[in-house]
Amino acid sequence: MGTWMNLRRALTRIALTACVLAGSAAAAAAQSTVRVTLDETAIWAPDFRTKAAVVPAGTILTVIRRRGDWYEVVVPPPDGDGSGYVFKSSVETEPTSRLSAAESQIDPMSEEPSRAFGIVGVAQFGYVRFAAAQSFSAVLGGAGGGLLGGGAEVHVGPAFLSASIERFEKTGQRILVVDDQVFKLGIPETVRIVPVSVSAGLRFPRDVATPYVGVGVGRMFYKEQSSFADDSEKVDARFSSYHILGGVELRNGWVATAFEAQYTHAPQNGIGGALQAFHESNLGGLTARVKVLVGR
Repeated sequence: MGTWMNLRRALTRIALTACVLAGSAAAAAAQSTVRVTLDETAIWAPDFRTKAAVVPAGTILTVIRRRGDWYEVVVPPPDGDGSGYVFKSSVETEPTSRLSAAESQIDPMSEEPSRAFGIVGVAQFGYVRFAAAQSFSAVLGGAGGGLLGGGAEVHVGPAFLSASIERFEKTGQRILVVDDQVFKLGIPETVRIVPVSVSAGLRFPRDVATPYVGVGVGRMFYKEQSSFADDSEKVDARFSSYHILGGVELRNGWVATAFEAQYTHAPQNGIGGALQAFHESNLGGLTARVKVLVGR
């Protein structure tokens, strides 16, 4: 009899606990809603290739979970009863709503809820200050200049692989160096450098910004020519380069802006001219750039 009473008490406790948990879950589910703030807001299918629905401002969506910059929500009828992703800047949390701890939890090292594989196009511009500062200053009147270029990135989870090509071109004048003294000859001379590089690294998704780091290799195409120089005086050379980089990416839907710094080491020998006169052998340097990325 005592055993039976104990069993009944245990079953009663389990039933009461289950009721409390069910009530809590129901309350949390009722509280887990967001309101759409922009007209024509897209709810993307899980593959991020198609739109599961387009909803007007004021639509109330039930949140399944939150990850990074996205909410996974229940697709409202009549478009379907599955789930999709809506960008967080397109919605606001209901004043009486509170996401459950499980839904609002974000793992900083987890990948974004975008596809495990994605390709983005990149346009970039920046400024490079060359390590061979004396040589470039003597010929071009400054140790650096602007860069323009573009490329593409492949994202595989938190990892990325990128390829890019840039162009630097500036006209100065030929010089003669005698006993460390620079004599400008008044003859126009154009220096053109085209770096081609491949980088690999890791991204660390956050709510607002995504930091990233990487390393890479490349080839640097160097040309130096003057309209008054014969073919033997023109320079057309190629050198290997090695670099490290780091930056932060600010995303707004399918478009992102990244601010990046990169140091490149490009050892060379045999060019001669100002580089040889100033005993400088690194065609690399420090680059600061801004990138615009389209895609996910």
